[in-house]
Amino acid sequence: MIYKTIEELTTVVTGGTPSTSKAEYWENGNIPWLQSGCCQNCDVNQADKFISQSGYDNSSTQVMPVNTVMIALTGATAGKVGYLNVEACGNQSITGIFPCEELNPRFLFYFLISQRRKILVDCVGGAQAHISQGYVKKIKVPVYSKSIQERIVNIMNICSKNIKHYEMILKEYDVLVKARFIEMFGDPVLNERKFPTLSGADFFKLSNGRAVPDEKRIETGIPAYGGNGISWYTDEFLMAEDTIVVGRVGFQSGNVHYVIGPLWITDNAMYISQYDKDKFNLRFLCELMQHVNFSRFQDAGDLKKITQKPFMTFKYILPSMDLQQKFVNFKIEVDKSREEVKKSLEKTQQLYDSLMQEYFG
Repeated sequence: MIYKTIEELTTVVTGGTPSTSKAEYWENGNIPWLQSGCCQNCDVNQADKFISQSGYDNSSTQVMPVNTVMIALTGATAGKVGYLNVEACGNQSITGIFPCEELNPRFLFYFLISQRRKILVDCVGGAQAHISQGYVKKIKVPVYSKSIQERIVNIMNICSKNIKHYEMILKEYDVLVKARFIEMFGDPVLNERKFPTLSGADFFKLSNGRAVPDEKRIETGIPAYGGNGISWYTDEFLMAEDTIVVGRVGFQSGNVHYVIGPLWITDNAMYISQYDKDKFNLRFLCELMQHVNFSRFQDAGDLKKITQKPFMTFKYILPSMDLQQKFVNFKIEVDKSREEVKKSLEKTQQLYDSLMQEYFG
């Protein structure tokens, strides 16, 4: 097996940003200009921003040809890649690796995806991860024969296509459930169907969760839901079983989830500890809350937060229990189909990951 550095194989460029104080560099621009957020281990087919020829001429950015493999240099996307399907230039947080004779560019794309963990370990910087163009140039790539590269690419393309297919079906199920809800109940905020209403404080109690001490956090055990997702803990008792959980702090702030326990609710979240079972089906209430979109009541600031108040004061529509159950039955059937697709997605993702390991180590 021969390994070569990227700079031995091809041209590597890093972009730049025209001065934002000069309107003529941006107005009526027709040159696609990309930012590092486009690198999400995916194809890049278009740009959201454009610069003028004057902006191009007066900055360090360079046009990258079709089939360039881009890699993000800084921030949350550091080490993630994009496959360029259109000519475009980029900012200083994007390095472009031009197509070359020895490497199938799609092979390089998959190889770099497989290397992201190592790249992140190698990243240097204080507040955020950062790699340099020089680092990218020194990355060593296995150079198989063209026929082997093509075979690997074909296999990875099939896996990737199947993953996207299953992900698309899951999104369509979400759309289907939302459409069915609107068909049956209309917009719950506007209440066009004139259902009776009830404020949250009249039929449920929302409680804050409890902190999970650092010494209790482990890699496997009971899932612990916080404002920023799931961690794990071990303890002698649980906070909640079947209930509705609301993110209180972080990027999940205001988001509503129906959970089947056991589950520990951390102090970054809230949960319904009591509710009137004669008035609401809990699964229906969760869907209703999602349609209300309580995340719009987040407090302003760098750290997103939400209080109990909007949930307790909101006037919830109150359809009959029969109508609520009819919707829940529909959602249960959709969820059964969703679970089958999720299993197929998980198996395909496992195959994709194992192939990545086999081909690229």
